[in-house]
Amino acid sequence: MTNPLSAGSPGINATVMASAGTGKTWLLVTRLVRLLLDGVRPDAILAITFTRKAAAEMQTRLNERLFELACAEDPRQGKLLQMMGAPSDTETRGRARGLYERILRARQPVRTTTFHAFCQEVLRRFPLEADVPPGFELIERTGELERAAWEHLMAEATAEPDGAVGQDLERLLNYCGSLDGLGSALTDFLGHRSDWWAYTENQNEPVAWAVSEAARHLESDPDDLDPRIGFLEAHAGELREFAELLLRHPIRDNPNLAEGLGMALHDEAPLEARFEAAATAFLRKDGEQRSRKASQSQAKKMTETGQERFLALHASLCEKVLRVRDALSRRDTAAATGAWYRLGERLVGHFQRFKEEQRLLDFADLEWRAYRLLSDADNAHWVQFKLDQRIDHLLVDEFQDTNPTQWRLLLPLLEEMAAGESERRRSVFLVGDVKQSIYRFRRADPRLLPAAHEWLSSAMAAHGHTLHVSRRSATAIIECVNRVFGSEGPLADGLAEFTEHDTFHHDLWGRVEMLPLVEEIEGGEPPEESDRMRDPLTEPRCIANDGRYRREGQQIAARIAALITDGTPVGNSTEARPMHYGDVLILVRSRTHAGAYEAALREAGIPYVGADRGTLLDALEVRDLVALLEVLITPYNHLSIATVLRSPLFGCSNTDLVTLALGKGSWLERLAMSADELPPSAPLARAHRLLTAWRCLAGRLPIHDLLDHIYSEGDVLSRYEAAFPAHLQPRIRANLGRFLELALEIDAGRYPSLTSFVARLSQLREFTGEAPDEAPACGGERVRVMTIHAAKGLEAPLVFLADTAAVRQNDSPFRALVDWPAGAPRPERLLLVGRKAQQDTITRNQLDVDKAAEQREQANLLYVALTRARQMLFISGCRPRRGEELGWYGLLETALGTEEATIAPPVLESGERPDPPPVQIRTRENSPLSVPAALGRAIDPPPLPLEVSPSSRVRAAAHGGPAGIMEEDALLRGVVIHRLLELLVGEGNPRCDEAVGQEFGLDAQEPEFRSWWEEAQSLLKRADLAPLFHPGPECQAFCEVPIAYRLDDGCVVHGIIDRLIVSTEQLWIVDYKTHHRACEDNLAELAEPYDEQLRLYAEGVARLWPGRPVRASLLFTAAGTLYDMAVGTA
Repeated sequence: MTNPLSAGSPGINATVMASAGTGKTWLLVTRLVRLLLDGVRPDAILAITFTRKAAAEMQTRLNERLFELACAEDPRQGKLLQMMGAPSDTETRGRARGLYERILRARQPVRTTTFHAFCQEVLRRFPLEADVPPGFELIERTGELERAAWEHLMAEATAEPDGAVGQDLERLLNYCGSLDGLGSALTDFLGHRSDWWAYTENQNEPVAWAVSEAARHLESDPDDLDPRIGFLEAHAGELREFAELLLRHPIRDNPNLAEGLGMALHDEAPLEARFEAAATAFLRKDGEQRSRKASQSQAKKMTETGQERFLALHASLCEKVLRVRDALSRRDTAAATGAWYRLGERLVGHFQRFKEEQRLLDFADLEWRAYRLLSDADNAHWVQFKLDQRIDHLLVDEFQDTNPTQWRLLLPLLEEMAAGESERRRSVFLVGDVKQSIYRFRRADPRLLPAAHEWLSSAMAAHGHTLHVSRRSATAIIECVNRVFGSEGPLADGLAEFTEHDTFHHDLWGRVEMLPLVEEIEGGEPPEESDRMRDPLTEPRCIANDGRYRREGQQIAARIAALITDGTPVGNSTEARPMHYGDVLILVRSRTHAGAYEAALREAGIPYVGADRGTLLDALEVRDLVALLEVLITPYNHLSIATVLRSPLFGCSNTDLVTLALGKGSWLERLAMSADELPPSAPLARAHRLLTAWRCLAGRLPIHDLLDHIYSEGDVLSRYEAAFPAHLQPRIRANLGRFLELALEIDAGRYPSLTSFVARLSQLREFTGEAPDEAPACGGERVRVMTIHAAKGLEAPLVFLADTAAVRQNDSPFRALVDWPAGAPRPERLLLVGRKAQQDTITRNQLDVDKAAEQREQANLLYVALTRARQMLFISGCRPRRGEELGWYGLLETALGTEEATIAPPVLESGERPDPPPVQIRTRENSPLSVPAALGRAIDPPPLPLEVSPSSRVRAAAHGGPAGIMEEDALLRGVVIHRLLELLVGEGNPRCDEAVGQEFGLDAQEPEFRSWWEEAQSLLKRADLAPLFHPGPECQAFCEVPIAYRLDDGCVVHGIIDRLIVSTEQLWIVDYKTHHRACEDNLAELAEPYDEQLRLYAEGVARLWPGRPVRASLLFTAAGTLYDMAVGTA
């Protein structure tokens, strides 16, 4: 066995097969440090991994290692260098001490990045060569675009039902049997678009070529004679003879079968019916052969010779019928696969076009475009040369997660390095573990790791190294792994090239324990619903609820609580401490039952971080906020009003709601009447006051600012924290903060209205894959509930592996079946898998290979789960309702079982359990504290700059109230007329009334709205206002112009100018005023409060165009009159 430290030597190329917990990241960082110690430039090193988190951790560990080398005393530094296998002479020590500063000062640091970030960097450097839009944006979630592409495809088929798309859609729908099956088939094609691109690469007619290849692989020619005709014609005599023999022994259904054979021999019947009638005589309904054996009674009726002939005919014809059926299945599979190709190609085309129109690339685009750029583009050699000058040392982590496209884009770089100048020092370092390959659903192929090792060994004389001694787990954990996957274990053939593991922590106490299976409670299922009508107001619906997983969660929670209460020690004997909740990791294979486990933890008062994804909008506190936003835009939504009033935001009681429900008018009107009769501190009075103020702000403030205002004025965080138990409060606070961030994240915060934002939230809730996740809770130790896939790369002192008795089978039909040999440039096959009854022998044989790979990945998944544990591992599960197979639980029970285990679940323990250190209780003396005199002086903070919104000042003066509070109807009238004028003038949209009505939740045909619409239109028709709304080509005209600047006294002025006309002679600012009582007689009185507003606006625009005179006017929309203001700015 080679010394693993030799893999860190900068002078060799190396591949490392590192088992779980053996220190592969430490070794990779060691390789980076030794490269830097050897004088390699930081920017000549490229380290690639698969997640941003892993890349950040790699960079952090490198910086920590360099910092430690820089600060360590000489003896310690020498030991650190020795641990890395580096020389410890004086010169090396000097370089090591200066490496940290060198990295900090380097213009280009060591690049630790992900595959996708590397592809993105390459494409941004060479956008024209890669044929991508310069300055493209990366889109990580594509659900909406996929849906748009699907809808476009359906629209095509609907527009021309008899066209090519419509016919292919009908053909594929008939094959799949349902819209769900059709959707699954095309969605999976879209998910495998990289495989499709590789499969049809460099083909002039990709679809036609793929259809011919599918026919070749399936040995089916559409021009061949129907095999049923050949069968019925070639074997008519044998079928007639077999029917006669059946009639000689007329028992059970023999006469009916003979009659069916007779019908099959008549040419008048349809071909399909004739063949099925013949096949029924030989095959059962499930497609299996009928069982026919020799018997005395049968021989008596048929004679011995007849019986022998009968059985021989049965065997011969059965085989021929099965061959015909298989030929039909291959023909149908080829036809369905051809339609799938054509529709899939069209769907992918729409999807790609929508992205191109928005200058977007997704992860599949990054990989494919980078591969094409480096491999087959016209400028590939020049691009490779440019990259080659920057990359001298390549390191790839977690190589078992590489997909074929990623390997193909790396290969040109490796070939350049292998063919480079011999005097140039270059190296490659790959590390991975095929046993930890669990991302097959992302196209990861573990076979690429040994293939890459073989290529590097041949082309670059790479050395192979293996690591199988754990630096993480106790002996009990490693012994459990060896018993399961070792040569005598139940999964001895499950992992590729498994070597028995060992550990450096033989003295560390460890324990593996199997918790009792949760059994089904007899009589625990609720009774089935009867046929009688149920009164939903008095009798709840009886819903069957599987309580096994809730009880399994309760068993886990009880065990966690007991371990905490007992002060279970974690750590070695010298550093042992009592465990806390943060030491516990609960692993599940899928999120299906994670909610039941989390509910059990909540019941037990155990703080946790959940495994759910995309559930932020389903959290109670977030649903309350969404209901509040709905109230602000739809005041007659009584259900949302009730939700908001009962929420912790206002804390109204059921009695309060009953009072509102029994009143007259809308709920908001009833709320206003009730609030007048209550003290200001009453919940209903507070709700009326805040809702009224927030409704006034809803049309003016951006979404984030509005929510920020609500959070502050409504004391949202404190109120929700007070309503929940202590262990849930961090989660509540995190979710509320995450919702506030969402207002900026969705479309970069560009949504113009509250209505659009709420509609966008509704859309996100429909897309499971697009919905935002809950925020991770901060503060305090928490149990982590995670999927095994999410826990890859993590570890914990205590691991609970839940739901292990479930048996997983992936027999889902209507999906892509890809056969891409390791190291091959493209897939050999890409077929559509139908239902089991539709599958032909060729497809079944390929499926067997696919299922074997799936079984290997399930074994890998169990290996990853077991090796997350450092000291304690607990196995739990629920007994399945059907069958005796116990999945992973049964395998582990077999591996760990002993004779004593027949009474109690198996337990495996190693090492000596240390006593936890005694809890030290600190006592505080009652001696007086001495406070320095300096702390008693008052702090005079500097004055904060004052912000001035001219329109807010005017509103306060004009309406006699604080800024932000004005008559609601007047505010709505003003906002709507402003919006109408903006669209009529700025966008030239003469029919914008319906759009504005929808935007504000109003009926555009109501008389009041029509009067506002007519008022706005009449202004544009007036000849005296033509210079304002229709200026000449020598002028620049703007609508809704934001302005912000600072006065000499530091005060910040910000506002929006409704209309700005810029010419060489003057600057003209106009502010719309929508007072509905404005007339010629009172214009001077109404205009007086706006002197300061117009003066501030005029001063702002004068700073932008100094030296030009400024004209300032008010346009009173009701009177249709311009009123000039004296602003004194030139």
